[in-house]
Amino acid sequence: MSIREQRQIARQLLDDSSPIDAPTAYYGLYHDPARSILAARANGDGRALGFAGRFQTGYDLFRPLVTLRCRTPEVAADLLAEVLVVGRPYILFANLNQLPMIGGSFQVENQRMLHIFYLDSARFRPVINVMVVQKVTPDGKPRYEINSGGLQAVAGVNWVSPGFAEMYVYTEPLARQRGWGRSVAAACVEHLLRDGRLPIYLVEKSNVESLELAQALGFVDSGARQLYADVIYTGHPARAVSVTENNSAQR
Repeated sequence: MSIREQRQIARQLLDDSSPIDAPTAYYGLYHDPARSILAARANGDGRALGFAGRFQTGYDLFRPLVTLRCRTPEVAADLLAEVLVVGRPYILFANLNQLPMIGGSFQVENQRMLHIFYLDSARFRPVINVMVVQKVTPDGKPRYEINSGGLQAVAGVNWVSPGFAEMYVYTEPLARQRGWGRSVAAACVEHLLRDGRLPIYLVEKSNVESLELAQALGFVDSGARQLYADVIYTGHPARAVSVTENNSAQR
């Protein structure tokens, strides 16, 4: 099955117009095909049962990102076994509703629960700051910076899909409380809105400064959560049980 056909199945499982599905949809539907490995399954009537995939990203060259959307744990286990290698480390990035689907497939070493915020355009107010400089990353994404006195604030985009873009914002500790973070973030928001894309922002509840910045810009919590975890793939749970039972019988 070609990646195009697999993505046609995956599309049945995702709402491409929803910020809740946007992070999973980006990887499942739009990430560079040359850096994507997908496995998808449908029943005899063509109804999608699930998809799983691994994706090479710029975040970590040695650990591919893994995401999935499956209807049952059995389908998830089968599809993960098709795209992952036992004993290899990965970054698991999936909606929290998929957590019940992956029991027994991973050893989880660290995990973060990210709130999915999206911009309420009616609440957004532009910020004018002449210190903000627009740049473009090597892959063509927008990046806005303030650099002064050896300090920096920066806002940019992790990924872009037809309807959404995930933003990031970073301000060096000594540069905080100056409004720099809000200035570069607001400039990035304006850029994305002009391009017809709705900005989303993923942030942990414990990151109070980032939460306050997002809310000040007009972002609102979707109520959905995205799991980001360091994992090691331990293999298909049913196969592991089968091996254990056979070893016990031989004794």
